[in-house]
Amino acid sequence: MKKTFQGTLLLSSLLLGSFVQANELEPVPQKHWSIGAGAYAFTLANDNSSSEDLDFSGFNIAAGYAVNNHFQIRATYFSLENDDFSAIESDGFDLMAYGGVGLSKKGFRGYGGAGFFSDKWSALGENETMSGFQLGGGLGYNWGPAALDFVLTLRQADEYEDFMYRTGTYVAVSGNLTISYLF
Repeated sequence: MKKTFQGTLLLSSLLLGSFVQANELEPVPQKHWSIGAGAYAFTLANDNSSSEDLDFSGFNIAAGYAVNNHFQIRATYFSLENDDFSAIESDGFDLMAYGGVGLSKKGFRGYGGAGFFSDKWSALGENETMSGFQLGGGLGYNWGPAALDFVLTLRQADEYEDFMYRTGTYVAVSGNLTISYLF
């Protein structure tokens, strides 16, 4: 009886061990490249008066490379039009380096980073280009073949103050909602 019990225990241990080994999780594949499009908005707000704010909206095209699940480089081109004066247009790009979670694997993504922007305003044949440093962060979800991200950036506002006629302190903020294809 003792040998039968030991044999049964050994056989069940081997079967359970092989069952656990067979059900070992496969590594989650990473998607390093992304390309997408979406909506982009920018506001240059004056702390003295909300009537002095300049608001722009339009579209963006973004491309990125996630080195791993925690680091990504992303470039975004945007083309915007002023919400009040359609003669004023804004075209430019952002280049950002992000650190966070979920940048190349399925699931929730959250990240923050820093980078560079270049913004060219055009109106009635006149052009003005502003460029500088920016900080940003985003939240989103990665479904594997696609991802949805919402990103906010805070730009170096003093680059825009030379273009503005009113006194006061300005805050330059952009935001975009982008859906991307991952490969």
